[in-house]
Amino acid sequence: MNCNCINDLEKRLQAKYTGELGAPASAECQAAGFTFGKSVQVIHKTEFKITANAAGFKRGKSIPVIASFCPFCGTSTKAPDA
Repeated sequence: MNCNCINDLEKRLQAKYTGELGAPASAECQAAGFTFGKSVQVIHKTEFKITANAAGFKRGKSIPVIASFCPFCGTSTKAPDA
């Protein structure tokens, strides 16, 4: 990709979990891909690994993030109103 979106999101997740957990946290993108849901919709899902010196986060915890807009054309991922 020709943008810094993943790096920016890693920084935002790091700040969010550092504040919520009260301990320094890190966020690292683990995977990006597309999947089909039950309604045969394509979604863009990226996994981020959150690690912190807090219960449940010491070994890292995978947090899924689903895109609100298509990463290619910018169209909303929400179904159009019928």
